[in-house]
Amino acid sequence: MTSKELNEEPYEVKISCTVL
Repeated sequence: MTSKELNEEPYEVKISCTVL
């Protein structure tokens, strides 16, 4: 996962990381 992905959809990425 790159910083660009985090900047594109920070909320979805944060949730995905939490679930995983």
